[in-house]
Amino acid sequence: MKKVLIIAYYFPPSGGSGVQRTLKFVKYLREFGWEPVVLTARNADYPAYDETLLAEIPEGVKVYRSKIIEPYKIYRRMTGKASGESTDIATLTLEGSQKQKFSERVSEWVRSVFFVPDARIGWYPFATALGKKIIKREKIDIIYSSAPPYTTHLIGLKLHRYSGIPWVADFRDSWIGWLSTPQWRPKISRAVEMRMEKSVLQNADKILTVSRGVEEDLQSRHKNLRDDRWQLLANGYDVDDFANVKATHRDERLTITYTGSLYGNRNPEYLVRALESIHVENPYLLQKLLIRFVGRVGDPIVKRLKSSPIHFVFEIIPYVTHAESLDYLLSGDISLLVIDDAPANRGILTGKLFEYIGAGKPIFALAPEGDAAELIRSHNLGRVISPKDVTEIKNAILALGDNSSTGTLKQGGQKEHGDKFERRYQTKELANLFDALE
Repeated sequence: MKKVLIIAYYFPPSGGSGVQRTLKFVKYLREFGWEPVVLTARNADYPAYDETLLAEIPEGVKVYRSKIIEPYKIYRRMTGKASGESTDIATLTLEGSQKQKFSERVSEWVRSVFFVPDARIGWYPFATALGKKIIKREKIDIIYSSAPPYTTHLIGLKLHRYSGIPWVADFRDSWIGWLSTPQWRPKISRAVEMRMEKSVLQNADKILTVSRGVEEDLQSRHKNLRDDRWQLLANGYDVDDFANVKATHRDERLTITYTGSLYGNRNPEYLVRALESIHVENPYLLQKLLIRFVGRVGDPIVKRLKSSPIHFVFEIIPYVTHAESLDYLLSGDISLLVIDDAPANRGILTGKLFEYIGAGKPIFALAPEGDAAELIRSHNLGRVISPKDVTEIKNAILALGDNSSTGTLKQGGQKEHGDKFERRYQTKELANLFDALE
């Protein structure tokens, strides 16, 4: 069987959405003639852990774990955070008004100036050294790297140049200036980062993106690199994930469920304002509504929800395993999608959206016009509302309250979308791409 070296920082026992795409490729590649060999980090400082995902790695798949130097222990000491506290994007991309502590401002400055392309750069020397050994030992046919973090693409580039083996660079997010990256860097650091991005895009034999928006954002900085190497391979859902979910968290109230992280500008503030307006006009109406946030929620948002006069509407469920997250999703009546209205975000097609599709619940999307809005409308999956339009959000919530079901969201039902959103189908597409390069 042909072999592909898969370079991924986020891999079990890592939890969260970043791990799903790569894990599902590893799960299904054998069905299409490719043996995955994984290169990941050992004892990485992940923002979330989910040991249950280890069971999804097929028996016999080789997973190599190299040393990594992580900066976050130092960050915790500098900012006074607990030793086990997650220090991912939720704390490292605080809004300016939230960066009150001098230590946090210094930490953010250090990150922006020195950690190029990201804080995982301490993995690079160890991963490339081990990767060279893996290529020889396993007789690798294709190299595949998944980003973010973008250090994985630098590792892929190094191993590609070393071996001459075809290399596929997969972008789950865009790079420079994207939501998860520093919005400011000094000129020298930005120039270095731009050179890294250009080198990756120049040298990859194939460039995958999860959405047209990600592709367009990358190409906007490198217009001369628009060629036939680019291919869209969207996120998806795994039907197996839903097979044994029992939906054990049902509530008699109309339940709207959000799964994933909320932080910074990814914020339900305008939804809260709409609900508060409803509460002023009809204090009893919201007694029939429950909004669940399942996952990691930033402290400023938690404080806002708890201090609101309609705090009784909200339930915050701290991070749970992926299976438990799907349980909450299937226990609800409606799935909530929140994408803040920024130009870069219009190209976002988050993996969460596809899990919502897999759950089969109507989607209540607070999202700007863009890829996600187009997908939801074209497949009749729910309703899209401008994320800052309090009046429209309010009217939509009132429409939901007009009956005991899901109101206007359920009219017409969901159209059949076939298997194109399923992880197995997408893995087949990836294997076909490998076959064409090999």
